[in-house]
Amino acid sequence: MTAPGKTKTCKGIFLARVLANQPICRQHHKLVLEVENFPPADPGQFIQILCADPGHENLTGPTLLRRPFSIGGIRAKAKQCQIDIYLRVIGPGTRWLAQRKPADSVSILGPLGNPFPIAEDKPTAYLVGGGCGLPPLIWLAETLQRAGKHTIAFCGAQSADLLPLTLRTEVKVTGNKQTLAFDEFAQLDVPVIVSTDDGSLGAEGIISEVFTDYLDKNLKRADTVVVYTCGPNLMMQAVAEYCGKNSITCLVCLERMMACGMGTCQSCVVRIRDNSARDGWRYQLCCTDGPVFDSRDVIWDG
Repeated sequence: MTAPGKTKTCKGIFLARVLANQPICRQHHKLVLEVENFPPADPGQFIQILCADPGHENLTGPTLLRRPFSIGGIRAKAKQCQIDIYLRVIGPGTRWLAQRKPADSVSILGPLGNPFPIAEDKPTAYLVGGGCGLPPLIWLAETLQRAGKHTIAFCGAQSADLLPLTLRTEVKVTGNKQTLAFDEFAQLDVPVIVSTDDGSLGAEGIISEVFTDYLDKNLKRADTVVVYTCGPNLMMQAVAEYCGKNSITCLVCLERMMACGMGTCQSCVVRIRDNSARDGWRYQLCCTDGPVFDSRDVIWDG
């Protein structure tokens, strides 16, 4: 497996057209954009969206700066490309996006960042995501299935109505059992184990604990597994620390507030271990050095 690092990617500003904008739970929407001549991209990369009418950058609209969003999926055909974006409505920018209608125009910048590497010599992949961290893992699951990996997704949320997945109501979700009850993963034949903090769907508890309990009972060989995680920092830290103690390869997709997404503003710093540095660590940028990092390199601040 190639370690996470900088990937040479063509990027640019594109005018996208809204194909669909659908609520999928109480606070999340799935936005489908159509773009012409969008460069190739891979899971883990992201785009910056201008939350204002194109042509009015920094002049009108609810926000002054673009907002970063993980890519939740891409379907390319000829020159046309459809991009899935999952957004949580929490501020003026995401409220503006949630109100876009089919045929509306949206300005995007990307693709940005570096993707998840795929380990050719490790046949099993576990995906651990919480809330807004699920989108890049949905797309990653598709890539892993094409690569022939045995994949299980662990998905968590505070409550059932905050889980940004499409539930197949005819399929039962019971405790910490694997299920194909969620369209986004079921269409890839990837089983899901779900948990909610309040127990309203799946197992009761936080997903990092459900995941580590599963590995405690089922892990046979650490050297055959790669763990990919994205979501709240405390969740990723718990997963990373467990994997470190058990010699399991773990890749984290970090989230930071970004002004530019291209390394110019220097606002999305991450502390990374570096034995050659005076203090044993140095700063890297989430946007250009990440957002995917080897969990062993990350110094967790929380």
